[in-house]
Amino acid sequence: MKQPFISSLAVISDRHTCAILDKEGTISWYCPGAFDRDAIFSSLVDEKKGGYWEIKSQERTYESRAYEDRSSILTTQFKVKDETFSLTDFMPIGTPFKGICRMISKAPADMTGHIYLRKVYGTKDMHIRQTDSHTIYLSDPDLWVHSTHELSVDGDMIKYTIPAGQHGWAALVDTDQMDDDMLENALLSTLAAWEKIKGHIDYEGPFENEVRNSLRALQQMVYEPTGGIIAAPTTGLPEVIGGERNYDYRYVWMRDAALITSSLVGLRTDGKVERAFMSFVSGAMHKNRQSHVSCFYGIDQSIRKEVKYLPVNGYQNSQPVMAGNTAADQFQLDAEASILLACGAIYAKTDERPEWETVEAIADYICKNWERKDNGIWEEEQVQHYTSSKALAARALEVMAPYQDDKEVAQRWRHNAELIRNFIEDNCITSYGAFAVHAGSEDVDISCALFAPFGFVDAGNDHLRASVTAIEERHSEGDLYHRHLLEFDAAKEGVFLAASCWMAHYYTLAGRLTKAETILKAVINCANDLGYLSEEYDLKNRIMLGNFPQTFVHSSFICAVNAFKNLTADHI
Repeated sequence: MKQPFISSLAVISDRHTCAILDKEGTISWYCPGAFDRDAIFSSLVDEKKGGYWEIKSQERTYESRAYEDRSSILTTQFKVKDETFSLTDFMPIGTPFKGICRMISKAPADMTGHIYLRKVYGTKDMHIRQTDSHTIYLSDPDLWVHSTHELSVDGDMIKYTIPAGQHGWAALVDTDQMDDDMLENALLSTLAAWEKIKGHIDYEGPFENEVRNSLRALQQMVYEPTGGIIAAPTTGLPEVIGGERNYDYRYVWMRDAALITSSLVGLRTDGKVERAFMSFVSGAMHKNRQSHVSCFYGIDQSIRKEVKYLPVNGYQNSQPVMAGNTAADQFQLDAEASILLACGAIYAKTDERPEWETVEAIADYICKNWERKDNGIWEEEQVQHYTSSKALAARALEVMAPYQDDKEVAQRWRHNAELIRNFIEDNCITSYGAFAVHAGSEDVDISCALFAPFGFVDAGNDHLRASVTAIEERHSEGDLYHRHLLEFDAAKEGVFLAASCWMAHYYTLAGRLTKAETILKAVINCANDLGYLSEEYDLKNRIMLGNFPQTFVHSSFICAVNAFKNLTADHI
């Protein structure tokens, strides 16, 4: 099974987990039950050992694919000679069972399904037992394969064929019973569920289709039981092909979740997004008896420190591939600050103060710890006084102070914010007047583009303007941008798409709408046909890089577009 280009990938989701498939209809990634469970389809990170589910036929060509409205029901159109047929993939919601359902319309040629099942990312055999001609049982995890047509087993491979002129379906689900009526009801239930999910949030305005595609991506990445939004559903997709910068993103990063929430609060919502974020943060802190947040949590709000290096070849031989993330013990001041900034946006919108005790605890923690060096927004191993961490911390305290009823505490928050601002002015300005990457540095990082959207400074601030000038000179490529890393030459990785959106947001606030629009269009050109964005993009080779889809990127795009919409409206 040949590994697909990342740009060919699509997602189907039940908001507990997801499956990832390409334009040929081959599923190459699936963790049954939850996003962070062990994968049974994992050819995406090992084309030889990893499991997959393909559907093959002679002389078949890909035509197109599309989702049903804002749902996660995907239909791919193929052609055999002059006749077309469709493959519809979905993961049931609102049914007593969960899993993957695949339906083929009347096909002009024989369609043969191959389901190659391997446990634990392809490293272990699957126990397979055929119960009847149309049903196969898989133990550990308890799953069943059902099909309208006869199934056969050959080692780790399950096969079935839908003859020419017939339609049919196959399902990998957690129930021992499945028939045509159950499948049809599951499809209707799933469509209704996504219609309801769609109603939680919407957008109208410039780049409307692209924003709605991004909203789908974000809503697909929600773990419904806790409301946590994972950074991405994959592990090991490289930032540099063949390199070592390959991480597991199947966790709820506090910074990412906060910035995602900040981007969505500005849209038309029913309040569910805001409540889910606040509930997740508060629930995680209470569950783990913390006075502050960890930089990331498992989807169940647990602290995750275990890291397992997988004996797999990796995507295009990019190793290592991990289950778990080594950043668990990092101190990321900007993560704490981002939570308060998101809460500030929520409070301003709702005139309520949900989870106020949690907010107070985080603000107090910032006051006590802002003088420490941290690992920064890019989670560097090298701790420094990163300017972006300090700036967001200062602004977070300023945003929260007006909501504090205790005047003494409010004044303490404001005082610490002033101390942080003084520290930045005294230690984090380059010799040419720009915001430095960290205290003592002479370089700049694109994270400073966030300073204007969050109100640390306005877009016309001299230090920020000097920073943007330096970024354009040193870290731009075409109309997009690289971040600055201390431990790796960031010019060797792709352009960083979330940060490119931050630059579009900055230029919007600076009144340079044509420049902002140019950047946004460049970001859109890095998306695939379904509107998905990965973490990075290699402009030279025109390939996606990094874990996919990356919610941080999609939310940054939404936020920048919404600002562009508002400023454009003001100019009309």
